[in-house]
Amino acid sequence: MTRNGRIGIALAGLLMAGQLMGMTQNASAATRGQPGLCRPDAAQALIGKHRVSDRRAKRLTGASLVRQIRPGAPVTMDFRRERVTIETSPRTGRIVRASCG
Repeated sequence: MTRNGRIGIALAGLLMAGQLMGMTQNASAATRGQPGLCRPDAAQALIGKHRVSDRRAKRLTGASLVRQIRPGAPVTMDFRRERVTIETSPRTGRIVRASCG
């Protein structure tokens, strides 16, 4: 193997290690309740409560984005850690589902 080949392999290894460290740090920050990231336990606690405003949902869950939907409404499937999705029954005004992402 040439010197350039060994350097390339070493750089690729360092890059992968750096990415893994970043992923671990992001996961632990979410567990601690990093500002702007939705807390799954707090989102679940909304179920059964009366409709909440976006401002209150952000405060209660830590999320920086709120998506309010009706049951059966089409939504994108992209996962966003900073978003809470709240599904509210139009008939009762109660939250029937809430989740992060």
